[in-house]
Amino acid sequence: MSCSGLKFRLLLKAPLCFVVLLTFHFGRTTRAADNVWTVQKLMDNKPWDRFVGSPLSIRIEGRLGTFGGGQFRLVRCDTVFTIDSEKLRTVAPKSTVEIKGQFKKNGTKIEFGVDELKVVPSYADQFDIRSSKLKLPSPTDWIELGDWGAERARFYDDAELMKKVKDAYTNAVEVEYRTLKPLDAEGRFSLAKTMDTYELSNRRRMELVHEGFRIQWKVAQKLDPPDMTAWQQIAKNLGEQLPGANDPLKELDADVKDAYERDPDSTYRKANDDLRRQLHRLFLVTIIRKVLLQAESSDGRNGDSIADQIDQLIPEEHSLAERQRVAKLTYRAANIATATRAEAENLAAAFRERHQDDSAHEALSQWIKAHEPRLKEDGVVGLLQLADEYLALLSDEKTAVGYLMDAYRIDPTFEGVKTQFASLGYQWKNSRWTKREPGHREEPASESTAPTEITIGMSASGLRTLLGQPRSLARAVTSRGITEVWSFGPAGSTALVVRLEQKGRDLEPNVTAFSGQ
Repeated sequence: MSCSGLKFRLLLKAPLCFVVLLTFHFGRTTRAADNVWTVQKLMDNKPWDRFVGSPLSIRIEGRLGTFGGGQFRLVRCDTVFTIDSEKLRTVAPKSTVEIKGQFKKNGTKIEFGVDELKVVPSYADQFDIRSSKLKLPSPTDWIELGDWGAERARFYDDAELMKKVKDAYTNAVEVEYRTLKPLDAEGRFSLAKTMDTYELSNRRRMELVHEGFRIQWKVAQKLDPPDMTAWQQIAKNLGEQLPGANDPLKELDADVKDAYERDPDSTYRKANDDLRRQLHRLFLVTIIRKVLLQAESSDGRNGDSIADQIDQLIPEEHSLAERQRVAKLTYRAANIATATRAEAENLAAAFRERHQDDSAHEALSQWIKAHEPRLKEDGVVGLLQLADEYLALLSDEKTAVGYLMDAYRIDPTFEGVKTQFASLGYQWKNSRWTKREPGHREEPASESTAPTEITIGMSASGLRTLLGQPRSLARAVTSRGITEVWSFGPAGSTALVVRLEQKGRDLEPNVTAFSGQ
């Protein structure tokens, strides 16, 4: 950084009163070098009796107040100035004047005797004159001019002059801005703080802050490997310093969004304050989205987690969240072989919620096929379970009947197979299982014997008559016989679970316990 740049930074960061004191002490401005006191300096040097009798004259500049009869006052000064009445006749009220003279005593009072009086340009005009004389002004030049005007503008509460002062300080900022390197984010933040301190244009201040964040984000994205802590800190700071960044967008014009993505700084400078708030949000959404997707697994295994964070932090990106959830479903489908039956049913239900019935059917089909070889090795019990799964999960009666046929060929005496055939409307006829004709009716059970509720000891056929086909059926063969567990109810709900046991020479299993609905 240049010496003038550093000096400017120090001046901008110093309180104005401190800068003014430096001006008086070192004589940095032209007027101070000529030893012309402002009224403020005159008032600050009370008591004046210490100047009485001094051979040195004092020059004072101020605004003319009341006058007449060889006396006048300066605005906001409580001493009396005495002068030859002739010298006051050509002076207009409220003129800015420069006087020269000495303090003297008039009895017990202290007065200022004026030897010379001349009208000088107003402070606003003097400001313009000083400004016009600056050639290729540095930040320090503009600061010195601003300080000169600020002292007078504040003392006289002069709005016109204060406007010129703010223009000078703004020029100092802009000159310094043009010296900043393209990737100097901190330099822009520093100038933004200076503008805030001097109460300069808030729109320009926000442009500097926005530009600084854009630079930080540009630099951060080039790091390899990415520094997630730095990304998250940028997002945090942006959310705190750019108004509206934390307010979700209901909608944003597509053309504005495209323009901002192509040229953020130019689009931001042209935007009104309301649109800038939306651009702040768009900027933050961009960073958060990239932070979240940086943790994305290539196979989609953490899609649900990322989707939940997207919906929480940037809800306007809900479509992206849904794509992440689909990625997780795809991952689950690809790994269906290792899933439990409940997990497979939940996956199918998730596909159906998205109206993807084919995907739901494929997931269940792949799950059954994954453990089909193992169940076939279990003989009759395994084949019976396969038949049940094809019926309960896929409603595939044709395949189920095929497995029941295989089970019956292995053990024609197994009552569970016969019961399953019967529940599907098959009968043993002419040495084979055949489907009853559509018009065929079994003898209706009498009302006195029709089961109305589950009871201990109820047969498997009675349970099917009461509740229909179970959603799932698990079977285990032990030394005591066969134990079956039937589940009823839709997937995802609290199931009614019934345990049945078939011992010894029982024709079919009987209910031994039940719980649930």
